[in-house]
Amino acid sequence: MNKIFSFLLFACLALQLFWPSQGICANFDERLWEKYAEIEFSAGTAGEGLAGLYLNPKQIGDISTKTPFADFRVITDQKEEVPWHIVTKRPENRQTELPHRIQNLSLTPQGDTWLEIVFDKQPRGVDTLEVMTNETDFSRQVEIFGSADGRKWHTVRNDAVIFDLTRQETFRHTKITFPPTGFHYLAVKIINGNARALEIKGVRIFQQSVISGQIYVIQATLEKPQIDTPKQESSIAASMDTAFPIDQLVIETLEKNFQRFAEVQIRHDKGDWQKWASGTIFDFSATNMRESRLTIDIPEIAAKQFRLVFKDFDSPPLPVTAITGKGYRRLLLFKQQPGKKLFLFWRNSQAATPVYDLASVVSRQNIDDLAIVSLGQPRANTKFAGSKARLPFSERYKHLLYLFVILGIGGLIFLQYRVLRAPKK
Repeated sequence: MNKIFSFLLFACLALQLFWPSQGICANFDERLWEKYAEIEFSAGTAGEGLAGLYLNPKQIGDISTKTPFADFRVITDQKEEVPWHIVTKRPENRQTELPHRIQNLSLTPQGDTWLEIVFDKQPRGVDTLEVMTNETDFSRQVEIFGSADGRKWHTVRNDAVIFDLTRQETFRHTKITFPPTGFHYLAVKIINGNARALEIKGVRIFQQSVISGQIYVIQATLEKPQIDTPKQESSIAASMDTAFPIDQLVIETLEKNFQRFAEVQIRHDKGDWQKWASGTIFDFSATNMRESRLTIDIPEIAAKQFRLVFKDFDSPPLPVTAITGKGYRRLLLFKQQPGKKLFLFWRNSQAATPVYDLASVVSRQNIDDLAIVSLGQPRANTKFAGSKARLPFSERYKHLLYLFVILGIGGLIFLQYRVLRAPKK
């Protein structure tokens, strides 16, 4: 019986020695997280429901995981993990298409296209009109008019432009926005100039409502532009002040009346540039035309370096004066824990995104009614052990392991000797 007990004791000891440290420790091992900060509740905000914490890039600093926020952990002062969920405060565009009739589609004596529209019901807040045409490779100035009776017209907008530009890529812009109006009649005048009249299939008219989102801005430092003459391309690299998730790049330039296709690239793990997104920026500025777009929407990413590659063809390189990144504010939602202090831990590059069941609860909540808390001063975790803490026990304490192995082998030899020397009954 003593022999069996000794053998089992030695087997348990060996399993503990060889088993990885995370298998024998609690679920949350704070040695793996580099930074933390206390979540601070102001008077009257503490409760039993959900609370929200806005994530500030200046407080959090660089994101160290490929998936943003995968290493975030909300922990109580008793080392209990608290479920959380992140909501992005994106703008919401809602549009309603309005029924209408076209009662006049003709050419003016000057050769311009004239189109009159009447609504079945008195509209409110009409602010968007899309010209429907199958034409390609065109550019036209457009004027919008409104009228209460269909006879006396008032200018709503006179500097709009629609176009379809095709080279190696196609860029189409046929939707016009204007100040919200409530006219019973609308008219569209397409100025053809010396070009032939476009074939118009009709128009679509919308009433749009926009719920503005919340954004933060990350500045970038620009490197010297590079010109690739054989490819008719130019490029410029930008280093962001902070590697925090951004959703849009904004390009600033003093150039007017241009159109460029741009490819957005990020650094690969091996240092090479790889495509992440693309878009077309443009500016039309004249006495009778005002239309521009200098932003490129990109999939969410937290990267330190970006590069923009412009397709110039025979045009001179675009003089870029600044690049900024815009991100929609993130709100970290978590369950409050009455009577306990809460801490946010982050900076663990090996952490995987946790899976909680909180998303279904959040979807039924009015986010604007939740208590908003703040993050205290970020601190360096003095117990952080980095990559060393991620190694199994056997790798971190090799010499101690060798000692236990020698002692174990000696113990087994001694037990075997006792068995051989024992008298037979």
